[in-house]
Amino acid sequence: MNWLFGKKDQPIGPPPPPVPPSETLAQQVKRNQRSIDKACRELERERLKMEAQENKLKGQIKKTAKEGQLEAARMLAKDLVRTRANITRMYQMRTQMQSVSMQLTAMRTNEAMASAMGNVVKIMGRINQTMNLPAMQNVMMQFEMEHGKMEMTQEMMDDAMGDMLGGADEEAQTDDVINQVMDELGLEQGSKLGAISNATGRPDQVANEQADSALEARMEQLRR
Repeated sequence: MNWLFGKKDQPIGPPPPPVPPSETLAQQVKRNQRSIDKACRELERERLKMEAQENKLKGQIKKTAKEGQLEAARMLAKDLVRTRANITRMYQMRTQMQSVSMQLTAMRTNEAMASAMGNVVKIMGRINQTMNLPAMQNVMMQFEMEHGKMEMTQEMMDDAMGDMLGGADEEAQTDDVINQVMDELGLEQGSKLGAISNATGRPDQVANEQADSALEARMEQLRR
């Protein structure tokens, strides 16, 4: 539409790049630890170079001293002192960087623990919201009642079984006592008891004979 007013269309530029997402604390710690590890490796390489330079200076000092060049040996000795000081500083810097890396690791661990605890707290809150305490109390009361009934029923059954088994044991013990007494009295007394029992007859046998006599008497009356 700009051509109607004598204006040229302006070219449309590219859209702005998207905003990168912000790094989390764990990502920042990890990135910084990588930088620290890289710096420690560089310090280690420089330290090894300086130690090689230290050994080289030692050899040069010995050589110039043997040749009588004391001034040159003195200058080389100063370089040796500076080199040793730099080696010591590199040890200190590396130790400090490693300490910082350990602190970052501890911070990342604490952050992970705090995040995990936060998730646990949220879950516990949801559980507490969905938990119906009156219903749980009712269930526990019913459970206690039913459990008490089961215990009472089991005790009654145990008592009944104990009475039954106790009666059988009593009969068996009675028979054992009678047999023991019979053994102590001897065979002669046992034979007397046998004769008396044969003469008198058993109660059940006498009762059967009486019932048969009564039945025969009734049949005889019917025949008449």
